[in-house]
Amino acid sequence: MKTINTCEKIKTLFRGGFDFAEWKKYAGEISEELPRKCENDAKEYDFEKQVLPVLEAALNAEKIDFVSQNFEIVVNTLNANLKKLFDTEPDINIILYLGLCNGAGWATTLDGKSTVLLGIEKIIELDWDDETNMRALILHEIGHLWHKLNGKLYLPDFTKRRKGIQHLYQEGVAMVCEHILCGDDNFYHQNNDGWLDWCRENENEIKKEYLRRLDKRQSVQDFFGDWCSYNGHSDVGYYLGCKFVEHLMKTYTLKEIANLPYRKLNKEFTRFVKLTERTEYFMSESAVKDICSWRYLPPYNVYNCEYDETSRSLLKEENRKNYLCFWGNNTLNAYINIYSKNDMLFLGIGLSPEKCGKGLGKAYLLQGISEAKKRYPNKKIWVQVRSWNQRAIKCYESCGFKEQYIATARDRYDKDEEFVFMCL
Repeated sequence: MKTINTCEKIKTLFRGGFDFAEWKKYAGEISEELPRKCENDAKEYDFEKQVLPVLEAALNAEKIDFVSQNFEIVVNTLNANLKKLFDTEPDINIILYLGLCNGAGWATTLDGKSTVLLGIEKIIELDWDDETNMRALILHEIGHLWHKLNGKLYLPDFTKRRKGIQHLYQEGVAMVCEHILCGDDNFYHQNNDGWLDWCRENENEIKKEYLRRLDKRQSVQDFFGDWCSYNGHSDVGYYLGCKFVEHLMKTYTLKEIANLPYRKLNKEFTRFVKLTERTEYFMSESAVKDICSWRYLPPYNVYNCEYDETSRSLLKEENRKNYLCFWGNNTLNAYINIYSKNDMLFLGIGLSPEKCGKGLGKAYLLQGISEAKKRYPNKKIWVQVRSWNQRAIKCYESCGFKEQYIATARDRYDKDEEFVFMCL
């Protein structure tokens, strides 16, 4: 890892104010690619109104010295942090430079090498010049480079929806990496004036609005960038992206997440939006609230219990009309619970461990479906399965069930857990 601090050169070259020709020469000495790279990135801005005032305000010797001092403190202790994420020291450059308002942090490639560009003018403008914010900023951009080195940082983005998913995904992975590297899952360098509290309080609204814009093919730029805002708050997409990736980490490792294809990310984000707290259902239909409040408590757990004659007789006595029990060699192979409520019908299946993976679960389930239809011919059939249980979900899908909702419900141990609700 190589670090370059150009603060002394900035103070010398621009003592009398910003000069564009001088800046091009200065940037070209850092890398021949840098001047054109910055100019292309800044084309959408009004230079006189949006860029030049920020540059002039940053050309203050005291401010530059303060940024330089904290930059040196952070980079001199950086390797200890990087070991939490990288197996070996990454081959990257970290450059503190004067840009054209291209961003406080920019993970990119210069001269074929992964590089973090730190724009001193934006750092000063955003008040991210103290040690804490400087460290977080650098770690965040290193998170982007980790993603690039370990997965697919860039996805094909030829539609607004793809661009929206990609932006959220990129910033979410970088935020999680930042948390890992700094050792604090609750730290957001964007957190000023109650920003984090507001994001937490409005998380469901933020989720739904982001998905609505994706569905309507509308821009999500309001969620990203300090020059934009959603409901008066900038960078809300960083919070949402982080929560999305944390949701993915319940199922995948971080390296697996770094390599997920667009189709999987798109599907997972829709599921993530539908997942809400148990008392705040995204779907307001009373039927869904009912199903989420059910306590499915089979009398015995097939996976953790030996079925002797006593438990067998008890199972027969317990709601005997609602249970279909499949026995073999005096042991319980599986059971189907048929539970009716209002206009819906709920099925639950338990399969003994030695019978798993042999196709028997589907066979028993089909028998249960057939029996349920005979008993309740006019009711829809529902199943509820933990979201991590992909084997069970695929089994239900093969029997014709389709995913309808994702919500948090109580499991048999009275703990909140994420469930997928499927309907036939």
